Amino acid sequence: MKKFQFSFLIILLNFLIPIPSQAQELLERKISIRINNQPLNEVLQQIGNLGGFSFSYNPDVIDTRTRVSVKVTNQSIREILNELFKGKVTFKERRKYIILQSSPKKENEVPENFNLNGYIIDKSTGEKLANASIYDPYTLTSTISDRYGYYKIRLPTVSSPVRLEVRKHQYVGKSVVISSKKNTYLPIALNPDTIKSLSVRQINIPKKTNSPDNPKIQIPQYEYISTTYVSSDTIIEIDSLRAQKKLRTTYQRVRKNFSMAFASAKQAINTRNIKDTLHRPVQTSILPFLSTNRELSGNVVNDYSFNVLAGYSLGTNKLEIGGFFNADRGNVVGVQLAGIANVVGNNVTGFQYATALNLVMGNVTGFQYSTLLNFTAGNFHGLQLAGAGNVLLGNLYGWQVSGGYNYARTVRRGHQLSAFNYADSSATAPIGLFSYVRKNGYRRYEVATDEFNYFNTSFKTGMNAFYNIFTFGFNALASDKPLGSIGYGFGTARNLGRGWMVNADLTANLVVIDEHVKNNDAAGLFRIITALERKVGNRFSLAFGPSINLLAGNQAGIAKDGRRFFSTFWIGGKPDQTRRNYAWVGFQAAIRFRDKL
Repeated sequence: MKKFQFSFLIILLNFLIPIPSQAQELLERKISIRINNQPLNEVLQQIGNLGGFSFSYNPDVIDTRTRVSVKVTNQSIREILNELFKGKVTFKERRKYIILQSSPKKENEVPENFNLNGYIIDKSTGEKLANASIYDPYTLTSTISDRYGYYKIRLPTVSSPVRLEVRKHQYVGKSVVISSKKNTYLPIALNPDTIKSLSVRQINIPKKTNSPDNPKIQIPQYEYISTTYVSSDTIIEIDSLRAQKKLRTTYQRVRKNFSMAFASAKQAINTRNIKDTLHRPVQTSILPFLSTNRELSGNVVNDYSFNVLAGYSLGTNKLEIGGFFNADRGNVVGVQLAGIANVVGNNVTGFQYATALNLVMGNVTGFQYSTLLNFTAGNFHGLQLAGAGNVLLGNLYGWQVSGGYNYARTVRRGHQLSAFNYADSSATAPIGLFSYVRKNGYRRYEVATDEFNYFNTSFKTGMNAFYNIFTFGFNALASDKPLGSIGYGFGTARNLGRGWMVNADLTANLVVIDEHVKNNDAAGLFRIITALERKVGNRFSLAFGPSINLLAGNQAGIAKDGRRFFSTFWIGGKPDQTRRNYAWVGFQAAIRFRDKL
């Protein structure tokens, strides 16, 4: 009795005095011991001596007079105790003590839950496996083995047999049917996934033996690459391909690790281990780690998903609504609505709305709308609508519409409609204030002269069917000419074949008159210019053609007929000091710098 009182006093002091936790350290210590037919209390004493700790227990509850035998080599204390007590005794750590307690027994009463515990073991090596996922697919109860490979899971007692699933990255998964619904010590062994391991090839170079007849020679290893002469354009293309490959590799790495961005530590481990797809009709969550799907939320596809603040799941089949964020690492089908952002790791089919951001790492088919930004890493079929901008890294089969800018790698069908549009290549003409198509677009830098300005320079960008024009004119302070003009417009061009092209441009220009700059007096010049273009070499073209001009302003006499070689054809009369609006037919000649074809 005195021994029991002393043990109880020690335990009480341990609970009252705060001590840094050393969870699992005592039970995971490994010892070797060989005892044959000795009393249990003596066996426990020797185990404690070898492990560097003491046992605490009530001799009235645990019968220590029974004789036991133990023969183990390099096993953990937990495994030894499970072998000694056969699940009839529970044990836990407290500082330098392991406390033994008898498992409670209730006659004629079925418990609501039972515990399974044990180790996850590599079957080929015997190594304990940390971070293995153990779960019940029916109740979604789950746990993860700790750094020693030990797991403990509490399961409900249900009428049907419990099926425990065990998964570990690079190991073959296992299903364990639990027919006996009582506390059980259950070690589980997994086989390495050798098929996946074979996908990584390793080349072994035979080594030469060092002998008098065959001396060892250090031979440097080289990577042999066949080389041929390449032009500078080819080098630029190779550099571009390397840059694209690097970007693609970075994108694939980001997409692979996407699931880790919104998951808790346990959810991230489960998504790495578990490749099975679980289904639930409805899930609700407050935060990604506070969900009815628990730690398996990243492995569950839901028909309906309701997230108060933010949610995280494998996918959605019908409807998902989030107060702030929705995060799905797989596919979304149906409707997805978010107060701030929707983030999807694979494909979206249906309607997607977010106030700030829709981010999809795969393809989208349907309607994507955000008041700020849409980002799609794959291809897009349908309408992408945003208040600020749309970014598409894949191919567009539909429309991109935004108030700010559109970016797409390739436009196959449909159009881009925004203030600023960019595409690597396009089968259709973008519509906006500034459009740039890198590979097959229309681009001209033009230097020209006409009857109104001695010097004009223009930049034209877009597609042949529709392009933007930015133009600037200057007269070098000539006394009989306005100071200059600046304008913007649109144009269209058509190939005639054999190096010929015809184009028509419409521009609106602000004309600044020299002597009235301080008074902010100006005039407006509207021009329709048609020109015939002829290629001269790979980079240059010559263009010439007539124009129709309308000048409207508050000053009389700013349009003059001063040319020597081409007389101006005035529409409605020649200029005088009383008229302020003039119309005429003019002529323009230009040199154009263009992309190499």
